[in-house]
Amino acid sequence: MDREALYNELIQSEPLGFIDPFSDLGEFDPLQMKFKQPVKDLVNRYSGQPYSLAWQHKIMEMRKLFIAYQIALNEEDKQINFQRRTRSEESKEHATTIVTTYLKLGFSFKEIEKRVSLSYKQLRRGWKRSDHIMTHPPEFYSKGDLSEGYCLPGKKLPKSMRINEG
Repeated sequence: MDREALYNELIQSEPLGFIDPFSDLGEFDPLQMKFKQPVKDLVNRYSGQPYSLAWQHKIMEMRKLFIAYQIALNEEDKQINFQRRTRSEESKEHATTIVTTYLKLGFSFKEIEKRVSLSYKQLRRGWKRSDHIMTHPPEFYSKGDLSEGYCLPGKKLPKSMRINEG
């Protein structure tokens, strides 16, 4: 579906107007392309009460449409080579925490680009993988200790193993 068809379907998904698709669905995270709070925590702005189960199902359907609409917008932005920038300090901090978490988990920039709405160039300019990927120091076990039931690692190579110098 194209952007306009998704927009029209989103607007017409609740014809009575009790749920506004741009303000009543909850806070949307454009970086991760998902909503921050679950549907059961949303409060009806007219009554001040949580939504009934029937309305919660309707909101979940509208959220799916909203996410599809946002994805279509992003695809259109990519086609015209438009790049979004994080402007406020809060959104910059949010982007930093998400990207550094992905980097610490070992994701590459190409994989992060698929999950986050930042371009590969922005990711490469803003973060360095080497700052977040950590290696663990090696641990060495003695066969004798293991056969006796001890499993404490050593930090140095055993004397029986020598390093080639040459």
